[in-house]
Amino acid sequence: MKFLKWFFGLFSQYVSPFERKVDKFFVNIKSTDSLASIKDKLLELMQENLMIVNVWLEKKFKGYVYLTKAARRQMYADTQLIIKKLEEFCAGHEVKIDDLRIFFKDHVFPFPDGDEVKLAYLYQIMMFLEPGKYYHYIATASFGKLLRDPNKVKLEGDCNQIVTLYIYLYSLKYPVSDLQIKLLPEHVCLHFREIDIECTNGQFAKYTEKCDVLSSTEIISTNLLDLSDFREGVQVITPEVIVKSAQLAYAISSLKSMVAKNLNIAYHNLAVAALNSHQFDSAIFYFDKSGDREQILLVHKNATVYYLGAKDYKKALFYAGKSGDSEMEKNIKFNQGVELFNQNSVERALEIFSALGDEKMKKACYQKQYNELVQQVANVKTLQEAKNKKSVYQKMLILAEKMGDASLVESVRGTLSKI
Repeated sequence: MKFLKWFFGLFSQYVSPFERKVDKFFVNIKSTDSLASIKDKLLELMQENLMIVNVWLEKKFKGYVYLTKAARRQMYADTQLIIKKLEEFCAGHEVKIDDLRIFFKDHVFPFPDGDEVKLAYLYQIMMFLEPGKYYHYIATASFGKLLRDPNKVKLEGDCNQIVTLYIYLYSLKYPVSDLQIKLLPEHVCLHFREIDIECTNGQFAKYTEKCDVLSSTEIISTNLLDLSDFREGVQVITPEVIVKSAQLAYAISSLKSMVAKNLNIAYHNLAVAALNSHQFDSAIFYFDKSGDREQILLVHKNATVYYLGAKDYKKALFYAGKSGDSEMEKNIKFNQGVELFNQNSVERALEIFSALGDEKMKKACYQKQYNELVQQVANVKTLQEAKNKKSVYQKMLILAEKMGDASLVESVRGTLSKI
């Protein structure tokens, strides 16, 4: 049994059952799901192991090449080393509640009565991750630089990453629901009982500008929407994956209006990709999702031109009709008529040119039909042979009259008068 589990594990994309659990949860999320139900389940996953949640999402939606199974397994092992190092640090750096009270009073911070022990633990995390000891700030980082062996190299990450690590380390002892995040312009910090914690420099703060204070679950959507680490090699991320990432961020976040902008951008990019691949119905679908009516009209026109060039007149007419461009519809019908004319499908071509009221092309059709009849009587040499072809001469007369060619009318009538 153990062998079978090991064998099938070789072919699995997951390092652990928890990765599979995380993936299943996010795959099944829809943008129409209720935020409350998503939030409760997400809090459970974050409480169980926030680091694995974030690493898996980076693998799936950032496309970093380095995030192989072996690399992720090592990152999770290094996370345990970070925990061990924190425990050693906390054992040697006791925090006295009375000292914290004095500090807060001196800095005019509200002291969270009732949560003193939790605050003390947060302060220990702050001291442990104070820049210069085990942590170093870098902009736009991946989790691969943060989850490393602290005994050998400094942990590196940006504000999103370090806030995530704070929440994870806090979750080892207390509920992640205790914590919140505060969104500042181009920045994020941790928030606990009306206290701002600037994780990038390991200090308490009090931001006075008007900012959104959100559930700790919002760090997930923040990470999803964050820029990729430019230092890392990435696989090609399909537009579909980008949209799924934006949809997840939208579903998870309470700031629908803010995240909707990113979702619309993702829909727009997916629509453009579909348009460039001549997948016009998909492009229309995604432009409609983004609410871009002007682009939908452009897709109709592009599809019309594309199918006209491919001589698929049925589809070209369909999209031209959607575009509302009557001149384009006429042009398609004219081109279809010319194509039929050149293929000697003169009757069908004549129907089109008649509907268009194109007298010049109608005359050309009549001329072609007339010439075909001329070939039928080209070898007539006797009066009897001419009599046998009388019906042909009668058709020639009708066509000559339709063409308005007086000399032809007179010639054919002369022949008919003799037979």
